Amino acid sequence: MSAPFRIVRPHTGVKAVAVDEVRGGAAGVLGTQEDFKFYLDRLLKMIPAEVIGFYLVGSGFISQDDPIMLIIWTAVCLLGVVAVRAFGTADPEKHKSPDWVHIWISLAAFLIWIYTLGGFFKALNVHNPKYGSLMVLAFTFFVPLLYLGPKD
Repeated sequence: MSAPFRIVRPHTGVKAVAVDEVRGGAAGVLGTQEDFKFYLDRLLKMIPAEVIGFYLVGSGFISQDDPIMLIIWTAVCLLGVVAVRAFGTADPEKHKSPDWVHIWISLAAFLIWIYTLGGFFKALNVHNPKYGSLMVLAFTFFVPLLYLGPKD
């Protein structure tokens, strides 16, 4: 696969109905097991875990009292998110350009993680761990439900 992070929508058309739905039961909020797998696939592809790990290692060498260096390191990692996601969502074999919506979502996910960890937000005294935790919860629940991938 030439675009490992590209989200591919399932085949469009008539949706298969779950057996529980036919019998009148509830198949759950996300529907069938395939719907849930698709949800998890989207979630995992939108969180830039490789750059978060890169950030964590690099920020370990920076004093937590140095907001300028933490901002610079965060900016370097933001560029890393763009580079990795642009490469990972482009599919040159099928002549598909990077999925820029996906890239912006991954940038937001990265910033939410940085806020949750503290980073330069803590050095600037604008960090509140409760807000970070709530943002992580909201992001991981809603974004994969709202963004299904490009319509291509």
